[in-house]
Amino acid sequence: MTSPNPPTNFGFLAEHDALFVELVTAAEYAFVSDPNTTLIKLRQLGEALAQHLAAVAGVTFDEQTSQTDLLYRLNRELHLEPQVKELFHTLRIEGNKATHQFRTRHKEAMDGLKLARELAIWFHRSLGKAGTAFKPGPFVPPADPSAQLRQLQGDIEKLRHELQHANKALDSSQQLSQLVEQEKQEFEALALAMDEESRALAAQAQSHEQALIQQQQAYEAKIRALQTQLTAQGDSSVSQQRQQVASRTKAASNTLALSEELTRILIDQQLNEAGWEADSQEITYQKGARPEKGTYRAIAEWPTPSAHQTNGQKDRADYVLFCGLTPIAVVEAKKENANVAGKIDQAERYSKGLSIEPPIVGAWELAGRTIAWPADEERHFKGIAVP
Repeated sequence: MTSPNPPTNFGFLAEHDALFVELVTAAEYAFVSDPNTTLIKLRQLGEALAQHLAAVAGVTFDEQTSQTDLLYRLNRELHLEPQVKELFHTLRIEGNKATHQFRTRHKEAMDGLKLARELAIWFHRSLGKAGTAFKPGPFVPPADPSAQLRQLQGDIEKLRHELQHANKALDSSQQLSQLVEQEKQEFEALALAMDEESRALAAQAQSHEQALIQQQQAYEAKIRALQTQLTAQGDSSVSQQRQQVASRTKAASNTLALSEELTRILIDQQLNEAGWEADSQEITYQKGARPEKGTYRAIAEWPTPSAHQTNGQKDRADYVLFCGLTPIAVVEAKKENANVAGKIDQAERYSKGLSIEPPIVGAWELAGRTIAWPADEERHFKGIAVP
């Protein structure tokens, strides 16, 4: 049964197809009890949006065409902007993880909802009646039942590192023991609440699945009809239609200005795919994240004392990449439309300002040097600067 009230964050998609609304309704309803399902439904939404765009633009595909191949064809014909490609890509990757790993956390599902909404807004501005004049309003996040648990886990990590830095035994800390016990209780309470929510919504979820099957069939018939209609009009009409769609998607892309938070989510994903443990909201210096032997960690908001600090506040690098205990790069995360070349000096300044103290080991030491590589007459690089 289709929800009579479209979800707050995606209601505008009703203009295009009921399937889109049903998918995002299922994604939002599943958030509390099953964040895995949330990401799976958002992946399916990305696939449906890509198919709709391809059908309207006359980009050929069939039921055997994978999402990766379809996105390649769309990019070849419509020249999608990098941010748009990354939104499609991230929803696909996270949805696949949710399907095969069954370990999705609420935070990841929340990130998925935010990214999916940005993609939906771009799609609506590309093909909707209002075009680029569409004003979506703010994203309204669903209540996150895991917020308190994540806070406890951050407090535990921070306290552990403080105790280790002070050379105190972890098992003798009463405060740490209390926090660990609270974490256990909070985890059990969250699992119970998720199970109760799942049971309460079981009938509703079954209705959604039945509706999705029917709407999927209707949607596939609609796509085939669009493809047949365009093909019958001839190559010249298809080419003209494609040019019009390309113009509209480009105009919509010009209005796409991802926030710093969403940009960080995409960069986290890119770092994860490159083999780094990255989460700019959770794996941060302030929350106690520190380098560890045998790990590859991208620690966010790492303090970098410099001559530019004001009011006693230290500058903070967006990410410092640690190979074990060795910092090897400073990464500054910038939005797609930022002047990246103009930020190189900032990344270099942070690299020179890194404080290397035990147990951290400088990369130059591993290279057999006694001091860091010279950067100028007075200072030395402690890592590679990456804007």
